[in-house]
Amino acid sequence: MAAGKLSEINVTPLVDVLLVLLIIFMVTTAAAEQQRVEQKKQTSIQDKTESLVVLNLPVTPENDYLADPETSKLVVVIDKSLRVFVVRGLSTAAGQDPIADCSRARSAADYPACFDVIVKTLGQNQRMLKEGLYLEADADAPYGFVSGVLEAFRGIGLESVDIVTDPGFKAVLE
Repeated sequence: MAAGKLSEINVTPLVDVLLVLLIIFMVTTAAAEQQRVEQKKQTSIQDKTESLVVLNLPVTPENDYLADPETSKLVVVIDKSLRVFVVRGLSTAAGQDPIADCSRARSAADYPACFDVIVKTLGQNQRMLKEGLYLEADADAPYGFVSGVLEAFRGIGLESVDIVTDPGFKAVLE
């Protein structure tokens, strides 16, 4: 018998490889999580309110601002039939009734009655006046109606209105 041959395995390279793999795993996990968060941010209000109304949002160039899908602000939605919906946040959008239905308006002279209903409904909401709101209007809604709604908001003292546009604008413009 050979006297005392001792065979030992050198584990240092194995530990080095495992540490490198651990670092790679941690970096890719963080990158994947960041990508998931970005994708969630890009989920627009339109996607959340799809069960409420179908909207054709206006396309705007170079609009990097996206609505916060986790917002607690009021969201005012105007569809092409001139129905006005108000939802709190984005998770409560389904199944709402319009606060104003101006679909029977045949001319701009009929709009003020609808604006009065909107002002009466939203005018006493102090939280909205402080936080502001999102306005999401269909591209096919008359410009005069949408600007009248904005003017009605200004009349009740609302200073911050974020207008939501199509976040897919880059694909459309290319």
